[in-house]
Amino acid sequence: MVEILGEGKGKEILKSLSEKLDEIVKKEIGNVNVNVILVSKDRIKKMNKEFRREDFSTDVLTFPLFEEVYGEIYVCPDVIEENAKNYYNTFERELIEVVVHGILHLAGYDHEFENKGTKEMFEKQQRYAEEVWNEWKSSLSEDTDQEKT
Repeated sequence: MVEILGEGKGKEILKSLSEKLDEIVKKEIGNVNVNVILVSKDRIKKMNKEFRREDFSTDVLTFPLFEEVYGEIYVCPDVIEENAKNYYNTFERELIEVVVHGILHLAGYDHEFENKGTKEMFEKQQRYAEEVWNEWKSSLSEDTDQEKT
């Protein structure tokens, strides 16, 4: 089960997509619990420095725990918003990409230390992000249709 924790822009979007994100977790990892935690720029910078020795804010950090909660994905909405502008993307699409990216890291895919799974990881990320994006867009049109009736 995917649980959305913390506060920040995008929390409601992720909550509305938690079932779809859970489908990806089940496909890639199995029936496990994963937390997606929204954090501030300051907090993710401190975490990045402590755990990766990188002294800057990042969009996502993923930590496998292999316990009752299989893993945690920390996302920073402020950095995601900056990246969305830099990549000519919407905040919502970038948020989805980042969370799917984190799920794939929990599933064992890596692009920083090993190149062997990089291509497959990014192909899956693109496919899953597209599925989740389409799910979110269709939920918006359903909400609009219900408001009209």
